[in-house]
Amino acid sequence: MSNRIRTAGLTAATALFAAGAVLGTGQAAADPGYGDGFPGGPACAAQTFVKAESASSQIVICQNPGHAVDYTYKGLAKSTGETLVVPTARYASSGYHAFNNGYAYHVRPDALEILAPDGSVVSHEPWTYYDSTQG
Repeated sequence: MSNRIRTAGLTAATALFAAGAVLGTGQAAADPGYGDGFPGGPACAAQTFVKAESASSQIVICQNPGHAVDYTYKGLAKSTGETLVVPTARYASSGYHAFNNGYAYHVRPDALEILAPDGSVVSHEPWTYYDSTQG
C-alpha cells in the first residue's frame, strides 16, 4: 500500500540537526523520482519505507536487511549538506523514530520533528513531499 501526501503553501519555522533556525515556505511537489532516494542525498540500498522532503530536509527510512523491525534513518540538511545516519530506527505510533546523541528524530506522515535532549522541539518540518509504503 502506498500513502502519498502532497500539501501546498506550507510555512514552517525549522531548525536543522539542532543547529540554527530557518523560516521556509514549501510548495507542493510531484514525486521527485529518483527511486529509493534523492540524487546527492539520502538513499536506500534495501527497501525504502519512507521517502520525504521538507523545505529544509530530505529523509529516507530504509529497512535493514535481514531485520523485519529494524530500520535506518538517513537525513540530509539542505542548507548545510550535513547528513545523519541512524541504523537503529524503529516504527511505532504511526511513525519512525531514531535517536542520536540525545536527540530524537520523529518521522510521521505530516512532518519531521526533532527534539533536543531536554525534550524541547528543535524543529518541526511539514513535508512538501511524503511517500510511504507503510502506515
